[in-house]
Parts: sequence; C-alpha cells; structure tokens
Amino acid sequence: MSKKDVFKKFIEDCEILIVDKNPGSRNRLLKIVSDLGAKRHMIHTSSGVVEATDILKEKNITLVLSDYVVAGGSGFDLFKMTRQQQPDNKKLCLVLVTSNISQTAVAKAAEEDVDSFIIKPYTLQSIQESLIATIMAKISPSEYTLKINEAKTCIGAADLDRAAEILTEAMELNAKPALALFYLGQIEYMRQYIDEAQGSYSKGLSFNTIHFKCLVGLYELFLREQKFHEAYEVVKKISKYFPANPDRLGEIIRLAVRTENFVDMQFYYDIFITLEERTSVLMNYMGAGLYVGGKHFLLNNDSQTAYKYFDNIAVSCSEFTKFNRAVITFLVSQGLAEYAQRFLSRFSASDRLKEDYLVCDLLVDAGIKVESHIIVKKGLELYNKKVRDIHCMRVLLATMEASGFKPEKIQDMREELSLIWPEIQAA
Repeated sequence: MSKKDVFKKFIEDCEILIVDKNPGSRNRLLKIVSDLGAKRHMIHTSSGVVEATDILKEKNITLVLSDYVVAGGSGFDLFKMTRQQQPDNKKLCLVLVTSNISQTAVAKAAEEDVDSFIIKPYTLQSIQESLIATIMAKISPSEYTLKINEAKTCIGAADLDRAAEILTEAMELNAKPALALFYLGQIEYMRQYIDEAQGSYSKGLSFNTIHFKCLVGLYELFLREQKFHEAYEVVKKISKYFPANPDRLGEIIRLAVRTENFVDMQFYYDIFITLEERTSVLMNYMGAGLYVGGKHFLLNNDSQTAYKYFDNIAVSCSEFTKFNRAVITFLVSQGLAEYAQRFLSRFSASDRLKEDYLVCDLLVDAGIKVESHIIVKKGLELYNKKVRDIHCMRVLLATMEASGFKPEKIQDMREELSLIWPEIQAA
C-alpha cells in the first residue's frame, strides 16, 4: 500500500479536532481537511482549550490540528491534556499550526510533545505532505523512536540498567539525540547521580538549545537540589520561548522573587495580561511579585520603575484590595503620601466601605497632614469597628497625644495594642 493510500485510509477513518480562535482560519482548515478525504461529520472545531477539552471527552479524537495560540491557552496546553486522556493511543497525531520561524523552532524543540507542525500560510498540498509524513511516522516509527519507546517501557518497569543501555544504543541512531539524553538524565537522577543527570540534560541542550524536555529536566533538577538561582535562569528561558500557562507563570514569579530578579517582573506582567484565563492564585502571585519588586526599586532610588509596578497592580490586580493597601501603606511610610493618594481612586465604590480602603484613607490623610480632629475621628471609627492595623494605631495614638488627650483616655487602647504589637511601645 502506498503512502497516499495509507493516508487516505487514515483520514477517512479518524475523528479530527481543529482548534483556532479565528473562525475564518478554522473554516479554511476544515475545508482543506475535508478536501483531503476526511468525513465532514467526523471533523470537530473549537476556538480554545476549554471547548476542545469537552470535545476530547466526548469523541475518540485521533488527529488534532491546533494553532499555536488559542483561547484559554496554547496548542501545547491542549496537546498535554490530549495525551493525558489518551496515554495508550499509539496513533494519536498532534499537529501544531505555526505562523513564524520562532514558533516553528519552538515546535521542533517540543520533541515528543508535538508530532508535527504546519507553517502558515498553508496549502492543501503542504498540509497533505505534512500529515502523510506524520501518519507514516506513527505507523512505521524510526528505529530511534522505537528505542526511545522501549527505554520508556523499561523505565516504567524500574529496569533502569536496561533502559540506559537502550538509550545509549539510540544515541548512535540520531545525529541530535536530545530526547534520548533527556531520558538518560531522568534515569541518572533517579539513581541520585546528580552531576551526571545535569550533564545529560546539558548535552541534550547542546544539540537543541531550547529542547523543551531537557530544559524542564534541568529546571526540576536545580529546584529539587535547591539551586534556586540556576533553576531561575533555566525557567526564565522556558518562559521566553514556550507559551506560558497560569501554573508555570506562577512558579516563575515565585522563583523570581525568591532570587530577587525583580527587573524581570515587567516581562512576566506582559505575559500575564495576555492570558485569557487568570486564576486567583496567579493574580496573587503577580500582585505580590509586583509589590515586592516595586518596593525594591523605590528603596534603590528607581522611582520610575517602582511606580510602573505599582500602577500595574492597580490596573490588573485591583480586585485584590490588599495589594492597593500594601502599596499605599508603603508609599506613606516613605513620605510619598501625595503620590499614594492617587491609588485611593482605584478602590471601587463598594470597596470604599471596607477595611482596606478605610485604613488607606486614614494613612493618606495623616501623610498629607489633614486636621488632627479628622484623623482622630477616622482612627476611633476604625478602632471601634475592631480594625487593628499597627500603622493606623500608631497614627491615632500619636495624634491623640499631640492633641492634648489625657493619658487615661488612651491608656486602655495603648495596653491592648501593646499586647498585640509589643514593638508599638518603641514608636
């Protein structure tokens, strides 16, 4: 049977999923696949990850054609879900549709995660040629691929010695055996041969500098060994070349803060605002990263960068009013109450009845030196509402004392607060 006959039988018998957020692109790809012989009722389309996931649960999809960036994530996210749902489907074909050289390089580097790629603008012939090559590789895999699969089976059976032997044989069959070196690195790490595992991952990267699995292997190794600065440099590279997802971006932001790479926070914020799905967990990480970074830059006399970070918080993390509160509190502590005042407008009307706003309002008033009786009035209202904020209480006590309140009038308040914050006595 010729390759074209094999392809014709495959395309006629399989359920196909096309994912692209652009309706015109989806329909064009659907028509081309249909013209190649696919049955129309077996072709399913989706604009993004969520809808595609539902289709994958309902249909026995064999071929997925996904654009690089789709609604709710990327083609990589979708492929990962698909493989998890169909771990034993040897015929599953995952094809990434790319639009530029950079995306194509990433597709090549995502070895084993992406079966093939199609470059825009595509034609019926180019798609046919790509799919024929992909399907034939599935039906008649190369000796190198067979060795990799055999080694993976041995790893799953905990026969690490045999797996290592097979991978060594596989490396002789491929001029750039990055994937074989990744699995060899996995084996070496399982055996606690840390330096050897690092060497295997690094050697794999010498063949392909952005090989996804080798980068991830190296990152996880550094992280487990608590080499946080080294881990950060690797994961920063991953974030630069591969589509971000909320979970990975959150990990990167945490690591950037831990290693004090605050200068990169704007880069991660730019990725963050492009995500169609921003979980509350990720928004918390982003807000915390921007706040800590902003503090760092302001304390190091780079107010321009600091204010940019604080503005980013106000724009994109405003639903978490704790960050606005932290920013205003810090700015006031640095003698920048007038600048802090502008952030009060970032609170919604409903939020202005809540603790975070009321605390900030008092601190800004104190910072810009409004009349003492206003400070005392607002401070006592907060105190009577059981709000216990050390900054507000310091302001209230100092203002009451300066206004001539008798010591016995504030003694109970001072005693209570000294139990909560012993350090207030030193204020």
